[in-house]
Order: sequence, then C-alpha cells, then structure tokens
Amino acid sequence: ATVQQKRRDTIYPFNPNYITDYRGYKLGLSMEEIDRVHRFRESGKWINSKKDFQRITQVNDRWLDSISPYFKFPEWVTNPKKSYTSNYKSFKDRKVVAKDINTASQDELKKVYGIGPALSGRILKERERLKGFIDISQVRGVYGLTDSTMVELKKHFFVTPPASFKKIALNTASEEELLSIPYFNDYLVEKLIEQRTLRDGFKSWDKVLLTSRFPQEKLPLIQLYLTLN
Repeated sequence: ATVQQKRRDTIYPFNPNYITDYRGYKLGLSMEEIDRVHRFRESGKWINSKKDFQRITQVNDRWLDSISPYFKFPEWVTNPKKSYTSNYKSFKDRKVVAKDINTASQDELKKVYGIGPALSGRILKERERLKGFIDISQVRGVYGLTDSTMVELKKHFFVTPPASFKKIALNTASEEELLSIPYFNDYLVEKLIEQRTLRDGFKSWDKVLLTSRFPQEKLPLIQLYLTLN
C-alpha cells in the first residue's frame, strides 16, 4: 500500500458525539446507525461511553470491539474521580464582577473555575450559532459543562437579550420567522405550520408537542423565542 493509502486507512482518536455522515460511512456504520447518533445528539444528550454508543446505535459487538478503542471522551468523563479542585481556592478568592456573557471574551470565560480553552471555545461557538444568548439556561447545553461549573458561571455572567429581540407569535409567524429559531429545522417548521392550519391555531403547548419530531426536551428553550398569544 502507498503512504497515501495508509494515511487514508489510519483511524485517529475521535469523539463519537461529533461523528459525521462521511466518517461514520468510512468506519462501516450504516446510515440508520449514524442517524441514531444524530437524533440522540439533537435531543441535547451526550454519549459518554462505548456502552452508550452501542445502546443508541445498536451496532454489533464486533464493530464496537474494533472501533471503540479509538473513542476519545473528555477527561471529566473518563476520569471522574480525579480531583479538579487543587486550584479552587485561587478561583474562589477572586473578586467577581458579573457581566453580560454575550460580550464576554474567551479569556474572561476561562476565569470561571472549571472552564478551560476547549470549553470556553465551545461556549463562544454556541453563542455565535444562537446569534447571542437570550437566557443563561442556553449555556447549559454546551458539551462538557457540568452542573457545578454552571453554578460558578452564573456567579460571573448574566444575559441581557438584545434590545431588538422580540418573541415570535407561533400562531401568526411566517415560515421565515420560524426558521430563524435556532432549535427548528425545515421539516419541523413545515409540520408546525401544517398542524397550526389543521387546528386553526395552537391553543396550548400540549398541542404543539404533538407535532411530528418536536424536540420536547427543548421546549423550555423554544419558549424563550415563541409565544402562543
């Protein structure tokens, strides 16, 4: 085999939470197995072990034994008993002056105990994806952010929604307006409009939840952007 071929065949460590269609295909996963990962991740949950991966994707033992040694999870997942508190006192003793997380830099985020370069980078990427946080609860969905770190983060940061922000009325919103909501995709918007028409408008959130593939676990976040009035 040529050097180029060997490089193509080499499997490098990877986090299965971020597996792409192409990578999954190259590793021998079926599209159905790949889709199961994506649907699980879209629900806001995380794969933290090879057992989780097999339970979610239903891959066979042979595939798992062959590929799972290349799974790479964050240290807080693989080594939960390790003490990360050696520098806690220095963080705790710092004077905290809270500021809007929508204007925070990566260096400012890293001042929070438990947030390093990787996690602060993911927070900034999520802020960019959402075009700014509307509520501090949205930060909790960032991969690697634990409950204890979230408590610390809230001591340092708050959220002030942009002055131009206004909730969208679900019962009168256009397709374009609904697509502007970061937790919606084309399919869901199509089904919401379809159900809205059939029901002559949504009268309660319980009816909204009946929409095909509506991400029920994200309802509190979606309600930050939508109103039924």
